[in-house]
Amino acid sequence: MTRRTVIVVAILAIGVAGVLLFFRGRSALTVRPATSTSAVSAHSAASPTQPPYTNEQIPRQSLSRQQIAAEVTRRDRTDTTWEWKVPIGFYGLVLDESAQPVAGADVHFQWTNLSAKGTADSDVKTDARGRFFLDEVQGKRLGVRIVKPGYYSSDSRNQWSFEYANPYEEVFYEPRQEAPVVFHLRKQNAAADVVSKATEVKLSGDGSTVRVRLDNGKPGAEGELVIQAWKPWPPRPMSPPYDWKVELQIDGGGFANAPEQFAFEAPETGYEPVFTIDMRAALTAEWKVSVERTLYFTVGEPKKYRRLSLKPMATADTFFSIMS
Repeated sequence: MTRRTVIVVAILAIGVAGVLLFFRGRSALTVRPATSTSAVSAHSAASPTQPPYTNEQIPRQSLSRQQIAAEVTRRDRTDTTWEWKVPIGFYGLVLDESAQPVAGADVHFQWTNLSAKGTADSDVKTDARGRFFLDEVQGKRLGVRIVKPGYYSSDSRNQWSFEYANPYEEVFYEPRQEAPVVFHLRKQNAAADVVSKATEVKLSGDGSTVRVRLDNGKPGAEGELVIQAWKPWPPRPMSPPYDWKVELQIDGGGFANAPEQFAFEAPETGYEPVFTIDMRAALTAEWKVSVERTLYFTVGEPKKYRRLSLKPMATADTFFSIMS
C-alpha cells in the first residue's frame, strides 16, 4: 500500500466516525424529556386554593380554641357584619310535668338581624308530639318564648336565649334535629289565677335606669320596676372573667328569694328594697356570664305579691324576664 493510499483510508475513517457521532448526538437530543404547557397547567390546578367565604355557623364542638379564634378573626376581617348573617335553625320539644308532650302551645321566636328594626319575629304552635321548629332565617341571637293557657312556664329549667354566631358565649347553640331543646310547662290548678307577662328589656350597661310596668311587662317612664346594669359593651368573651352587675328596685316594694320554681305561696315578710347580682372577676370559679333567679316581690298598697323570673346576661344587651 502506497503512502497516498494510507492517507485516503485515514481520511475516510475520520469521516465515518464524524457521521456516527453526529447521528448519535441527534438521537440523544430527541429522547430528552421536555416540559410541556399541559404539565404546567395540571400542576397549577392541583395547588390548594382558599375556600370561598361563607356565613355558616362555626362548629365549636369540632374545633380547637386556636382554630375558633383564627376563624373568628378571619370572618371579622372579611365582613364586620357576618355575625348577623348566620343561618338560624331551631328544634324544640315541649313537655309537661309528667314528661308528656304539650300540643298546641304558642311559641314566639325573636332573633336579631340586620333589618332596619334590628329584629324579626315568628310565631308557631307545637304539633301533636309537642314539637316545633324554625329554619330559613339568618341572624345572631334567638329568643324563644312558650306559653299555653292553663300552664305555668318553668323558667329555672328552660333556656330562652340561643346564640348562633359567637362561639365564646355560654348560650352558643348548635341545632340538631334529632336532639331538640326541651321546654317544660306545668299544668295549673283549676283555682289558680295567675297572669304571666313576658318582656325583654335592653340595657345600656353604663348604669342607666330602665323602668318596667308590672301590669303589662312593658318598659315605660311610669314603671314601678327599676333595672340598672353595669357591664362591658361591646360584649367580651367568657374568659378571662370580668366585673358585671345588675340591680333591681321596686318603688314602694321589695324582693325575696323564691325557694323553688313552682312555689306560689309568697312569704309576707323578709323583703329587701334592692336585689343585686354582682359578678366580680375575683370570684374566679364561681363567676358566671349569666345568672337565673326566681324572686317573690311585693308592691303597692294594699300589698300585692307576685313572682319574677329573670336571666341577665353579661354578653347581651337584653335583660330577659318573666313576670307573673
